[in-house]
Amino acid sequence: MKAILVFLLSGLAEIGGGYLIWLWLREGHSAILGLLGAAALFFFMA
Repeated sequence: MKAILVFLLSGLAEIGGGYLIWLWLREGHSAILGLLGAAALFFFMA
């Protein structure tokens, strides 16, 4: 059960982080979204 939870959180961090960076770069949203996306991707890689 723990492995499934880690897998789901990892996928959420990867997809969510990429999406937040995409919103920042392509849609012109706040740089805070870019920072949050970078943080999510950092925790995904850690």
